[in-house]
Amino acid sequence: MALYTVLSSEQIAAAVRSFGLPAPDRVQPEPKGSVNTNYHLWAGGERWFLRLNEGKTDADVRFEAEVQRYLHEARFPVARLRLAADGRPWVPVDGKQAMLFAYAAGEEISRDAAGPERCRRVGEQLGRLHELASGFVPERRNPYAPERVRGWISELRPDGGGDADVRAALPMLEEELARAERLPGAPRGLVHGDLFIDNVLWIGDRVGAVLDWEMSCVDPFAYDLGVAVNAWCYVDRYDPARAAALLAGYRAKRRLEPETADALYPWARYAALRFTASRIHAFHRAALGADRLAWKDWRRYRDRLAALRDMGEGGFRALLGV
Repeated sequence: MALYTVLSSEQIAAAVRSFGLPAPDRVQPEPKGSVNTNYHLWAGGERWFLRLNEGKTDADVRFEAEVQRYLHEARFPVARLRLAADGRPWVPVDGKQAMLFAYAAGEEISRDAAGPERCRRVGEQLGRLHELASGFVPERRNPYAPERVRGWISELRPDGGGDADVRAALPMLEEELARAERLPGAPRGLVHGDLFIDNVLWIGDRVGAVLDWEMSCVDPFAYDLGVAVNAWCYVDRYDPARAAALLAGYRAKRRLEPETADALYPWARYAALRFTASRIHAFHRAALGADRLAWKDWRRYRDRLAALRDMGEGGFRALLGV
């Protein structure tokens, strides 16, 4: 999330009316994140979340809408997507697709609060998602596959874009990019692709909602698990208690195939590379001010990548208990 496109109150009111709601009583921009433009708004006695998709095709948005519909019908904890009056899952605003989501109750938690018990709960939801994937038919390639990461890294050559830290990290990123050409095949299906701590809302110790399905796609389950381990199980280093709990929660809802277990380490390294590169691209090199883009430190994912390289596959398997 970010604020790339500043919409007028008239544009927002027109968009909301296309969803069958009156003009909003209140609008609040949301600068957190990096991918789209977002607004919180209050209309018709309810709170809503308006997302303006930046750089997405209609097919991208249609896929996400299908994910939301399928999971909502399966009683998976997702925010309810409101359809426009003409039945489409978006309305055009400023040449882009605007989607409207019902407000999802719950609280974000801090990294410190994401201890083993909550990691177990997240693992359960991830296992349930992958179990549900067998009934999901639509296809979408990972929009953050190695070829896109290659483009981001090529922008940094030869001197890291003039940043000493990026320049120092560039050889490691190049090595990992070469490894990503040989990622192993593994069981695949619907994945979230972005299961970060701030994409889960909590009601007490229960998961209230899993948000932000715009990166969802069909890819190896090992990739989704790798993203989750990197996001939830790393504080200043990888926490064995969190990692074991996340995998135990996953296994409580779905069998971890040997092929997925074997693929976890290379896909976790790729996930760390992908988020290192995307954060450099989206935050370090961004032209938006802090009022329109909440900055995230790319070096946090550089450190994860370095830790994964140092521990090797044996250390990673021991960390997870696989």
